[in-house]
Amino acid sequence: MKKKFFLLFSCIIMASCQKDKSKPAIVNPPLKVEKESQKTTVLEHNVQENDHEIYNHSLVDSMPKYPGGINKFHVFLKKNYVAPKEAVENEAYGGVFVNFVIEKDGSLSDIKVLRDFGYKSGEELVRVLKLSPNWKPAIKDGYRVRCLYSVPYYVQ
Repeated sequence: MKKKFFLLFSCIIMASCQKDKSKPAIVNPPLKVEKESQKTTVLEHNVQENDHEIYNHSLVDSMPKYPGGINKFHVFLKKNYVAPKEAVENEAYGGVFVNFVIEKDGSLSDIKVLRDFGYKSGEELVRVLKLSPNWKPAIKDGYRVRCLYSVPYYVQ
């Protein structure tokens, strides 16, 4: 009796797990009209010389650049970052994520630690970023603009 019940129960479970192939998948087409209207709004924004708005890197014509390129920036960080003593003692490592604004003159401002792994690892990266030479600023519509930039840095 137990075997028959187990067999019946197994058949019911297997039947309920099978996919129903008779129903076609319904896919909604993307709404192109909304995306085009958003792009138009962005393109109509004219930058003025005295504009103090902070732009996302996706909205500028030319991204800000570290002197010598991004690889030189990573070399600069690695050379100047000193792992905090407590982190070394505890063999701690991880990522430090920061945002900062690259100003029209190329200097860095509003440096904010988004996430770190403790042991004052974020404070150390802020210290190093304050030592950074001026960047080539972002360009929008022929004008230098302020641009938000994000950097992940991994400490090993």
